[in-house]
Amino acid sequence: MRKELSFTVTGGQDGLPVKKILSRELGLSRREISRLKFTGGLSCNGTQVRITEQVHAGDVICVVFAEQDEAHAARLAGHVDILYEDDDMVIVNKPSGMPCHASHMHLEDDMGTLLAAHYDNRFTVRAVGRLDLPVSGVMLYAKNQPAAARLSKQKDTGDLQKKYLAIVPGRMDDEEGTLYYTLKKVEGQRARVVGKGGQECVTHYRVIESGSDWSLLEITLGTGRSHQIRAGLAYFGHPLFGDTLYGGDRSVHRPALHCASILLKQPFNGSTVTCSAPLPDELERLLETLRKG
Repeated sequence: MRKELSFTVTGGQDGLPVKKILSRELGLSRREISRLKFTGGLSCNGTQVRITEQVHAGDVICVVFAEQDEAHAARLAGHVDILYEDDDMVIVNKPSGMPCHASHMHLEDDMGTLLAAHYDNRFTVRAVGRLDLPVSGVMLYAKNQPAAARLSKQKDTGDLQKKYLAIVPGRMDDEEGTLYYTLKKVEGQRARVVGKGGQECVTHYRVIESGSDWSLLEITLGTGRSHQIRAGLAYFGHPLFGDTLYGGDRSVHRPALHCASILLKQPFNGSTVTCSAPLPDELERLLETLRKG
């Protein structure tokens, strides 16, 4: 059975990082803290939270443990959905909730580690670009260092292009357009903030389908900032369905954002490579519900 622990932050603990509460008040070891899953395993007031974020008096920290790391075991045993591969690169369909690469909170349950195991650890698999943890879709990996360098350069030259699908509430003012804004990280917060002093963001959109109070958008990026699509759409009044971090509702359990396709050049022979990943079932069901009104 799953085990759940919760704790309400007191006035004397105001401003402490989550990891201090987990250690001091819930008695978790460093290993237990590092094993906590980012999605569903650790939350503050019902919203997923990082262990480095600060908490305040009255906040309720909740921790959910899977029995004997069952979620971790499931990840390692999972099937890798390979969309394309050759001697230099592999393109996969990353599921929502899986990290692109290992981190201090995800040491072995990420797509990079899963790919390495798939190839029996014969070589190092390098992520080219990234997708946020809850975002699904096309993810590119290089099988050697020279390929990684050449593929990364294609992001700067524009030879590597991705298209995203986003489902948002409301209708856009125009059928297609470009959003300009600046985005910055605020210490102690997961969400990026639009405001002065941030990095320039250029986000292009095209309306593919819409209803009376929703839109399906195709998104391409002129810049590549963390949370660029999620924060930008929210700032302009269209937070992704399911993206509670940026004010979205709970009509779906994850942000309604999916990397649908990629176009690039093979890093050594220059041939054009394109592939796509179908919209996940949960986002298809969301669209069906919206269409029915």
